[in-house]
Amino acid sequence: MNLLSDSQTDAQRLIAKHVNGYPMWTGGEIQASRWGGFVEKLSRMYETDISPSARQWRKKRDQCCAHLVGASLPDGKVRWVLLVTADGSGEAKQREKLRDARTERLSWGDYVLIRATRPSDLGGGTHWTWFLTPQAERREANYLVALAQAAGVGRQPHRLSAFTDTLLKRPLHSGVRQQVAKMLRRALKVWAKHAHGMPWPGPDPNELPYIGAYRRAAVAPEPELS
Repeated sequence: MNLLSDSQTDAQRLIAKHVNGYPMWTGGEIQASRWGGFVEKLSRMYETDISPSARQWRKKRDQCCAHLVGASLPDGKVRWVLLVTADGSGEAKQREKLRDARTERLSWGDYVLIRATRPSDLGGGTHWTWFLTPQAERREANYLVALAQAAGVGRQPHRLSAFTDTLLKRPLHSGVRQQVAKMLRRALKVWAKHAHGMPWPGPDPNELPYIGAYRRAAVAPEPELS
């Protein structure tokens, strides 16, 4: 699979879908003009675009398999991740400095992929999901709290709602959604303390939207995340 996803959100979904079977990874960024040649090179060296039956053939012969996932960035580059099976030997393991997502977190911009525990009311167990990095979460949370206080004191609810609208444009994978809900609950308390009875202008932390269905189609990418 050599997939240039519709968007970075779709690329994240695709990585989370495959990482359990392909936990070894490496990644980076490349100029969009070089993407075609890069895909051709990795296809030739690591057979990233072979069929499922060919992958089974490789696995039976103790050879590793690989997927290549990419998505365009607003600056004219493509961010990419190469996923490789833990079992088997092959060129990808000999040539690439691979890390294991089970012990070294796979990153994508402001996001990290983590194997998290699913709440019991959602079936329990564990699943892979994206979270904001600690640095990004702290930055957004601190700004939101400061803004909630300033907008409340200044009676300017539009300032707060403008930022929370932007916050909800992030890909709300289950991990990110948990973090955003926590930020909003904290900001709501600060707002209530300083807003002199004005209603909360932001979204309900308990009613945040879900990211939506995974899409397989590999079409021209749409810039989305920084």
